Amino acid sequence: MTAQHDGETIRVFVYVLRRDGPEDKLLVFDSHDEPGLEVPKGAVEQGESLEDAARREVEEESGIVGLHRLQRLGTRMWKNERQHFFVGWIEESPAERFDHCVTGHGGDAGLVYRFQWLAVDRLIRQQLVQGSNSFLGELRRITCDGS
Repeated sequence: MTAQHDGETIRVFVYVLRRDGPEDKLLVFDSHDEPGLEVPKGAVEQGESLEDAARREVEEESGIVGLHRLQRLGTRMWKNERQHFFVGWIEESPAERFDHCVTGHGGDAGLVYRFQWLAVDRLIRQQLVQGSNSFLGELRRITCDGS
């Protein structure tokens, strides 16, 4: 069951980063709904913490486990959704490009997402869709600071 607060759906968006030489790379996938790229995201389940939801969504959508140094970037309202944005890092990563069949029981269960890693400092804001670009500025500041 999806968590709600005062009629608002609560969702998480997760910027997954990996260190690749001197730069950080961001995990993105091809959107099924419109041209462009997205980041892992989804609804928070009833009784689930935001951090647990972020880790679960990354695992369900990409198959990646072991997200660490998870930190919250901010929150925004969009229509009736309260969207919480996080950034987290992984130590080991899959190939530069890979496909993953979404697990879980959400509306995207069974879809195959095509993932790739893109350098954060080269991302063009318009490449990210479905609200995924909302905290890209904060993400760039974090990666430039070397946090």
